Amino acid sequence: MIFSKKKEVFDPYTVEQCTSCNAMTKRKFKDGDFMFKILEKCSKCSGTVMITKIFGELI
Repeated sequence: MIFSKKKEVFDPYTVEQCTSCNAMTKRKFKDGDFMFKILEKCSKCSGTVMITKIFGELI
């Protein structure tokens, strides 16, 4: 009898967080994303936004 392991597929996501007001957004992972990468200014408080988490969700 042959057993086959089910292939798991993950969808990668990036979490961006403001260092001032702690506003968080989750979006699809893009090439070039890495932990603690400084991004644009926060739309709520004009603070600095950086990547705080990169993870995958099982599809």
